[in-house]
Amino acid sequence: MNEEWVVEELGPSDAKDVEGLFRVVWPQAKEYPEEWRRKRMLSAEEIVEEMKSGYRYFGMRLEGRIVGVYKARIRGDICFGEHQSIHPECRAAGLAEAMYDQFFELAERTNCRKNVVNILIGHGIGELCVRRYSFQKVGEPFEQSKGMLVQRYEREI
Repeated sequence: MNEEWVVEELGPSDAKDVEGLFRVVWPQAKEYPEEWRRKRMLSAEEIVEEMKSGYRYFGMRLEGRIVGVYKARIRGDICFGEHQSIHPECRAAGLAEAMYDQFFELAERTNCRKNVVNILIGHGIGELCVRRYSFQKVGEPFEQSKGMLVQRYEREI
């Protein structure tokens, strides 16, 4: 696998490929409730609408196809990241780390004061990443969707 992943900002022309990735990743993400997984499988049209509303999509390609994605939204001095999706064939290949590095750079470039993420309680990889990158828990876990507890984490820039 590619050890030097390049994270690029994606645009509306990439929406169909992002939709395809979501349709591979989210049905297999059994640690999340089914209702939540269905919500994460956005259509190309929904992805474009999110882009128009201020969400910025970032992704990585392998042999021309998108194999990793996350989206970010900047509100004031907060850079919020979510919806990280990595193709099953590319897990444990450094994509998550590349996305987190780019997420931090995005916050710095846009003069944000902190990065914020919500991590599913008990999601080993997500919890490992927030520990590795020195995020701090904020508040108590909360139900983001019925039966789905998440913990908010912040990292100062």
